[in-house]
Amino acid sequence: MCFAESIVMKVAPQRAFAYLADPATAPIIEPAVISYTPDTLPMHAGGTNTIRVRMLGLRATLVTRTVEWEEGRRMVLESVRPSRPVRGRATHLFEPHPDGVRYTWSMEMLPAGFGGGIAARAMTWLMRRNARRQQARFKREVERGAVTRPTDARS
Repeated sequence: MCFAESIVMKVAPQRAFAYLADPATAPIIEPAVISYTPDTLPMHAGGTNTIRVRMLGLRATLVTRTVEWEEGRRMVLESVRPSRPVRGRATHLFEPHPDGVRYTWSMEMLPAGFGGGIAARAMTWLMRRNARRQQARFKREVERGAVTRPTDARS
């Protein structure tokens, strides 16, 4: 089960990528995020990310792994924990467009264990709906020139 949602933003691909790749912007793009903490900064392939969220009044901690990282162009993250009943794989792609950048967020939900098929269908539907809202917030913030903090913790 998967989906892909795209939106065009009037900024350079590198700027949009940097904004999304900055852990400080996660709660701006997705208000359910309480914190987004990569194991190292800047983010890179092989790194893990701990994400604390509040959904439907409940708090949860998620862990993802960055499996691909093409600076300014593409990042792919997959869920590590929880590992059941669904595992997700998210791809964020930034392509040059005559008006700036086309940002595509695609996700694949993989059933993992008892009830995984039902959970994967439900998560696909919820995440697709959420993706549209996130993309609208992302576009608004990055186009208005919101500045992010440096993502390199060594500075």
